[in-house]
Amino acid sequence: MLWIFVGILMHVCVSFSVIGQGSVKPKKMTFSYVNHPVILAELIPIVRQAYATLGIETQFVEQPSDRNLRAIKKGLVDGDVVFSSLLVKNYPELLLIEPPLVRSIFLLLCQPQLPCNKTILSDPTKLIASTGASQNGLMQTFGKQLKVHFYLINNLAIIPQLITEKRFDYGVYVMNATQLEQVNPNDFHYSELFRSDSFHILHPKYAFLKADVEGALRQVMAKSQH
Repeated sequence: MLWIFVGILMHVCVSFSVIGQGSVKPKKMTFSYVNHPVILAELIPIVRQAYATLGIETQFVEQPSDRNLRAIKKGLVDGDVVFSSLLVKNYPELLLIEPPLVRSIFLLLCQPQLPCNKTILSDPTKLIASTGASQNGLMQTFGKQLKVHFYLINNLAIIPQLITEKRFDYGVYVMNATQLEQVNPNDFHYSELFRSDSFHILHPKYAFLKADVEGALRQVMAKSQH
């Protein structure tokens, strides 16, 4: 009887240990990010500092935007620095962490001498340089109106350069309000397509951290605004 009791006790202890593993605060977390000047200069530092206040070390891995959410879902990374809420709709299991880090403005970039408005998206003779993630956002927003052809680019950051170098007539890019004010009209014209709040993203196994991370982000963002 003693051996049976010991066996049961060991099973219970192991079970509690396994259950508890999911709630243990990690010492280090890895986040993917898209190569974009606002993310590099402003948002990665905010996320890094927020986790540092929680005693968690962070590392950041650049990924093409169309791979980030799949990588989180598969558990290859712990989350993403920031991603448009519109583009996360196909991954309802992932956690959007409040507050939004930035208001993303999706733009159609155009050669200065060309027409530049949303009707371009309905023209099957036009070709647009875009990331797969931006294409997905356009499909969700415009649906059957979207008849333009896409040339998919892995690196979002180079799309403005492709337009200024006249390698493409049109491209889809993402800016915030500050960047938009700094656009040089001699480089390209633009037409606003839609806006979307963008959030820090976590794998669902970190649901127990959600409230703490949200609080830390709010504190860091409040300090950065002073």
